[in-house]
Amino acid sequence: MGFQQLVAVMPWTIILQIGNLLLTMWLFKKFLLKPVQKILQERQAQVDADLDAAQAARAEAEQSKKEYAASLDGAKEEAARLVRTATKTAQDHGEQIVLEAKQEAAAIRAKAAADIERDRKNAVNEIKGDISDMAVAIASKVVEKEISGKEHEKLIEEFIEKMGEAV
Repeated sequence: MGFQQLVAVMPWTIILQIGNLLLTMWLFKKFLLKPVQKILQERQAQVDADLDAAQAARAEAEQSKKEYAASLDGAKEEAARLVRTATKTAQDHGEQIVLEAKQEAAAIRAKAAADIERDRKNAVNEIKGDISDMAVAIASKVVEKEISGKEHEKLIEEFIEKMGEAV
C-alpha cells in the first residue's frame, strides 16, 4: 500500500464514516443526552424548590420578626402601665399614711391640749386654794389685831410675794 492509497478519498469510506457519525450521534442522544437532560432538569427543579423554600423561610422570619417587635412593644407598654399603676398605688398609700399620721398628730395635739387645760385648771384651783388659805391666814391675822394702813400694805405685799413664790 502506497502513500497515495492512504491519502486517497474513497466515497464509500466517507459515506460509512458519515453514517457511523450519525449512528453515534443518535445513540448518544438516545442513551446519553436524555438522561443527562433529565438529571439537569431534576437538579434545576431541586434548586428552584430550595430557592422557594429559602424565600418562604425569609418571609416567615420577617413575619416572626414583626410579630416579635409588636409583642415587645406590647410588653413595653404593659410594663409602663404596671409601673404607672404601682407608682399611683404607692402614692395613694403614701398619702393615706400621711393623712393617718396627720390625724394621729391632731389627736395627740388635742389630747395634749386637753391635758394642758386640765393641768392649768388644776393649777388654778390649787392657786385658788392657796390664795384662799392665805386669805384665811391674812384674815385671821387681821382679826387678831387691828390693822393700820401700813400694816394693810405690808400684808398685801407679803401676800403678793407668797403668790409669786407659789406660781
